[in-house]
Amino acid sequence: MSPPDLNNPRLAAGAARQPRCAVTVNGVTLSGVVEAEVTNASHFTADTFRVVCSASGLQPAFGPAYWALSVGDLIGVSVGFADAAPVQLILGQVDDAQYDPISRTLTLSGRDLSAPLIDAKTAEKFVNLTSSQIAEQLARRHGLEPVVEATSARAGSYYEIDNVVLTQEQTEWDLLVYLAGREGFDCWVSGNRLFFQPSPAAASVPYKLVCQASENGLNSSALDIKLSRSQTLARDVIVKVQSWNQKQQRSFVVTYKVTQAFKSQRSGGKSQTYSFTVPNLDRDQALKLAKAKAEDITRHERVLTASLPGDNLLTTRSMVQLVGTNTAWDQNYYPDTVTRTLSVGGGYRMELRAKNHSTQSTVTLG
Repeated sequence: MSPPDLNNPRLAAGAARQPRCAVTVNGVTLSGVVEAEVTNASHFTADTFRVVCSASGLQPAFGPAYWALSVGDLIGVSVGFADAAPVQLILGQVDDAQYDPISRTLTLSGRDLSAPLIDAKTAEKFVNLTSSQIAEQLARRHGLEPVVEATSARAGSYYEIDNVVLTQEQTEWDLLVYLAGREGFDCWVSGNRLFFQPSPAAASVPYKLVCQASENGLNSSALDIKLSRSQTLARDVIVKVQSWNQKQQRSFVVTYKVTQAFKSQRSGGKSQTYSFTVPNLDRDQALKLAKAKAEDITRHERVLTASLPGDNLLTTRSMVQLVGTNTAWDQNYYPDTVTRTLSVGGGYRMELRAKNHSTQSTVTLG
């Protein structure tokens, strides 16, 4: 007897919420799906998927014999509710197909459509093009629609600073990540679109996460919440960037200091100092680099993990606002990963990991 199919909304997670999962292969709905998992990630990392099917529930066109030989398949995973249209969580390529002839299960896993860029090695540097022009060209090379904000500096001006980038072979994705870092941009793929633009996180409406005690008990929008804080990273953080500018024939050091809050709660008063040496920067470039390094380091001070009922509102490119604990943990967080799982036995659920530094931090430039 075949296990129930996730395309039956009442079996997916109960009739009340009625989430419905649709999995497609090359645009054709796949039958026999009993579990689907999608991890959406931030910070230049590919989203991933895992789909488990009952082999006896698969349509003949996509049975085990098909997966023994097929290549280049595209999987789409969408979730919708009875009162809302489906939202596509991922469109990606199949990296692995695993068939268990004893339990009669088929497991498909893969990455979003940044995968071709990640897998493609290149020695091209496009020195006379801007970062945005390079992003557009690489997107179209792999059949992606570019959603790109225009930039003005030619890539060659960045390579003068980082000579190693000019001389080494790298993947097309690494090249885009490097250019995004130079522009202060984010870079990601969603569906068949490549985004190369400033991060939308700070401008988006935060996703509210409630954990509040009341007379009637605990009022929480999450099933489980864990909060942690690094006392090491809660110290003041000093980032120093030293550079020798060949054109100007001089060296200099810039300092970017993040003064953390709650000094009385810290063990010890010493600052954490991080030093970087990067050639051929001007002062503005060095300060921009120091700021980026400091923000990346301090953002790991506070970490939030949570298990929640599944919805289609939480994304890795909007902030998460925790409220109700009446502690300094009540603040905004940047999501690292959101993993959604929809299964016949477990319903629709999400796992969130997010991080940030204390919101009371102040900055000193030098």
